[in-house]
Amino acid sequence: MDFSYRQARIEDLSAIMDIYVNAQEYMEKNGNPQWVKGFPAEDDIRGGIYGGIIYVVTCRDEIAEVFSVVNHDDNYDTIDGKWLTDGSYLAVHRHAVAEKYRGQGAAKFALTKAAPEIARERGRKSLRLDTHEKNLPMLSLLTSCGAVMCGTVTLMRDGSKRIAFEIAL
Repeated sequence: MDFSYRQARIEDLSAIMDIYVNAQEYMEKNGNPQWVKGFPAEDDIRGGIYGGIIYVVTCRDEIAEVFSVVNHDDNYDTIDGKWLTDGSYLAVHRHAVAEKYRGQGAAKFALTKAAPEIARERGRKSLRLDTHEKNLPMLSLLTSCGAVMCGTVTLMRDGSKRIAFEIAL
């Protein structure tokens, strides 16, 4: 597939929300409680688009995958384990693939091409990510992209644990 990426635009909001709602249903159906219905919320996505932190992977001008990036995540300040690198990183969050593109390489493109390019442009040394222990597709993706499991982090919003990964660039 011929993928590319770009920052999300406000006119992408409806398509992005459709992808997230479908992902929530997929996770629930497969026993993964990581995203409850309503997360991520439309207001958060709208704010992320305006804030320039949401990106889309496209294929022939169609959104295949969506993810967000931030230069720092307070949840990563404390880890039960050890990060691979010290210093600056790019936190990658809220990955979701459009149903039509599941298994087609869009998420792998995001983690091996798009996010590393964004990180390098920002002078970051690594990518940091986390996921729920029951998110088997994401665990498989992270492993296939060379991510190293570094330990667990506790989310401030609800105290839940997530498996933490890092990809050194």
